[in-house]
Amino acid sequence: MLCHIPHILSRDSDWVIFLHGLGGNSKIFYKQVDAYKKHFNLMFVDLFGHGCTLEQLNAYTFENLAAGVAGVMEGENIESAHVIGVSLGTIVMDALSLQIPSRIKSMVLSGAVQGYDFRARFLLKSGAIVQHMIPYMWLYKMFAFIMMPKRNHADSRRIFAREAQKLGGQEFRKWYKLMESLEPFYSSFSEQSPNSIPRLYISGDEDHLFLPFVVASHSKDPASSLYIVEKCGHVCNIEKPEEFNKVTLDYLTGYPDAPPFCRIPENSTGSKIARKIGVAGCGERPGHCITPS
Repeated sequence: MLCHIPHILSRDSDWVIFLHGLGGNSKIFYKQVDAYKKHFNLMFVDLFGHGCTLEQLNAYTFENLAAGVAGVMEGENIESAHVIGVSLGTIVMDALSLQIPSRIKSMVLSGAVQGYDFRARFLLKSGAIVQHMIPYMWLYKMFAFIMMPKRNHADSRRIFAREAQKLGGQEFRKWYKLMESLEPFYSSFSEQSPNSIPRLYISGDEDHLFLPFVVASHSKDPASSLYIVEKCGHVCNIEKPEEFNKVTLDYLTGYPDAPPFCRIPENSTGSKIARKIGVAGCGERPGHCITPS
């Protein structure tokens, strides 16, 4: 079973399961613990080869990662839960939503990775060529810098690089290969997705590689909500923890009665993306979109 760390509020409280990104571990949620433990039972899960999970698999798929999370729920007798994921964790959540949709109350997808543009594809293919020629941490740090290039992203880069050093080169290459299967996974996922599960997408306005895919996904799912954080990159829960905690806690504590909402700041990258891909009024749902100045 995957290593996991619970925080119990009460026997009757809802559960929230936290899933980290590639190279990170459950420690990346350290700025959420105090705020969340006042409202929910918490379960922090370390994926294979990450954090306190020493077990590794010969090859990774999003399906076997999701099965590992489902195994934690079974082992801890968690009948249903809200799930929060960051980056890679959001993909695992989506795979989990296909396996056990009736047991997921809602999903918070932070810095969701749902596709690659031409830059990301080029980087992925280039990395596949040179990954056996250079130390894996050089490759990891390069990708981290390209995803999170600004000064205000430095803490996120530092934390993920520190934890990624514990993976080792052989393990890193298995995870790297997994990310090459992202687009085939989402091509299939779009046909199977259980849209009945409420989703909150929360992304930074500076998450330049992945934000267009998030806006597009939100526009296609009338049950979903979208919140774009200004002056923030890929890892919102670290860069803007107070805002992240307030928005996500308001969303989860309002379950199941809170209506879908959308917050795209005016004149932001997010609003430009929405106009470019033809998303008017946040999916053309009257009164649904909030665009503060």
